[in-house]
Formats: sequence, C-alpha cells, structure tokens
Amino acid sequence: MSKTIVVKLGGSLVSPSNEKLFDFNYLKDLKKILLPLFDKGYKFFFILGGGSLMRMYRDQAREAGITKDNDLHWIGTTVNVLHAQIFRAFFSEFADEEIIKFEDYYQEGPINIEKFIKAGGGGRPGHSGDVDAVRVALKSNADYILSLKNIDYIYTADPKFFPEATPINQLNWDEYMEIIGNPSKHPPGGNFPVDPIASKMAKENKLKMIIISGWDIQNVENFLLDKEYKGSVIVD
Repeated sequence: MSKTIVVKLGGSLVSPSNEKLFDFNYLKDLKKILLPLFDKGYKFFFILGGGSLMRMYRDQAREAGITKDNDLHWIGTTVNVLHAQIFRAFFSEFADEEIIKFEDYYQEGPINIEKFIKAGGGGRPGHSGDVDAVRVALKSNADYILSLKNIDYIYTADPKFFPEATPINQLNWDEYMEIIGNPSKHPPGGNFPVDPIASKMAKENKLKMIIISGWDIQNVENFLLDKEYKGSVIVD
C-alpha cells in the first residue's frame, strides 16, 4: 500500500539568495532521506516555489515598467515551472517524466504518480504554489500537505517584527487567517506562511497542513517516519 504525500517545497529552500539562485546541495540532502522511503511504499508530489530567482525577475520586471499584477504573477508562476523541471531532472531516475504545470491543475480527474515522485510548477496566476498544492492534495485524496518553509512554526505574530511572538503547535484556519490579517488577495511574491487563498480552500475542504522548517532535514525525516518533530499543524 503506497502512502502519497503532497509536499509544498518553499522557494526559499531551493533558491535561497541572489548568490545561490538554485541550491543543488539542498536537493542532495533531501534525496538522502527520500530514497529509503521509496522502498517503504511512499510516493511524493513536490510543488516547487520561486524564491530569490522569482523575486529577482519580478523586481527587474517592475523596474522595466511591467506593473500589472497578472503579468507579474505569470512571471512568478513560470519560474516555479522552471524549478519543477530542475527538480524532476535531479530526481530523474525516480520521477515521472512529465511535470504538472499551468492548466494541468484544473483538468478533470485524478493526478497520479507512476514512479515515486511527480514535480509541479506554477498553475494559474493570482496566488502562490500553496493553491497548487491544495489542488493536488484534493486530486490525490491526500490527508494533508507538508509545507517545507524557512520557518520552524507558525507564530502568534511575525517574530521578525515582534520578538515576543510565540510558536503555535496547533491552530485552525480561522485563527491562522486572523494572525496574517485576513487578506483577501495574494500579491505577486507575497510572503505568507500559507497563501490566504490556499488557506480558504483548505478550510472549505477540511484539509490539514503541517508547516515545518525545510532547512532542518533531520526534522523533516522525523516527521516522515512518524517520529517526534517540531512544527505547526493547521486543521479545522
């Protein structure tokens, strides 16, 4: 019996800075913990984010006079597709040849994995890859989404600006939306722990999301092996 897990791989992990626009060493570390799981029947959908490369193109596009949100979103979602292609190529021995992209998320019927991994890039503009991850989870009957971020928990407030903010182990979607200010849109390159549009979709479909630091590879492995881990669970 296979165990299918949808993973939203944050762009900050694969494209952490302008000095390192793609981090292949991170993929090597990830591969070490994934390979043993394939033998245990695990399969993974990885939905890739844009990170620094996306922000670089977005900012340069704005400086060049491209100001429409829809155009900027298309630039961002296409960078996510590039990252999915790189991810698929790196895991080519274990990954399906075709990636998920653009309108694939909106086709009728389920999305299946033939090998052990299927990679996904950006879908339609107007949101982040979190929405794409939600759509894949619904099409694959996944119980939850594992969101690997550059943060270790959801906090009561943004700890960058509020040092007194404390981590939250479990909360519901209404509580999460209140923390981020109940926004109705996701601006191009917006930086939320979970995209507000995806949050509303997850709430409507009673979908659980686990947010943990993707930098802590041992912690990621602990979660996947049902061991004690550090992170936040958002569930209704």
